[in-house]
Amino acid sequence: MTISVRFAGMGGQGIIFSGIALARAVSLYEKKRGRELYAVQTQSYGPEARGGSSKCDVKISDKRDFYPFVTVPDYLLLMSQPAYDRFIGISHKDTVVVLDEDAVEGRPELLYYGIPATRKAEEMGKRIVANVVMLGAFVRISRLVGEKSVLKALADIAPKGTEALNKKAFELGVSLGKSAVEED
Repeated sequence: MTISVRFAGMGGQGIIFSGIALARAVSLYEKKRGRELYAVQTQSYGPEARGGSSKCDVKISDKRDFYPFVTVPDYLLLMSQPAYDRFIGISHKDTVVVLDEDAVEGRPELLYYGIPATRKAEEMGKRIVANVVMLGAFVRISRLVGEKSVLKALADIAPKGTEALNKKAFELGVSLGKSAVEED
């Protein structure tokens, strides 16, 4: 099993944070059918601190040796229209798309789930956690990694004082992911 995941959006949205959390959860806390999983995370972003493009790829495998770069993702998480425009064409017929339905106008001709991540994060009073809402939705939709594993990884990397907020945002995302799957 080798799975490719691409997170894409704008700088300042926490795209890379989400990818790091996923890779950490998989490689440190997750086991599938008693087998260890491996993950590689790579990232790229524009020269702007905020507002430029941002991309984070995670490759997950049950084999120790595997090609570390994502060429065509199995899962594509999109948090901005420019990210949609740039990456939707780099997919295959089975790519599953999870998009922030308020930030992305386009709708692909692929299986996709619209998640109101930014709107729900704003309702929580912290737009900054929209990425964690998206991560929670993705975890529930994909079932690639357990929720507890991701919560442990988030607790590891979240800035001091934000642990409870991130947990709440993640759990909200899981709930939104569950609702999206049930509607499908």
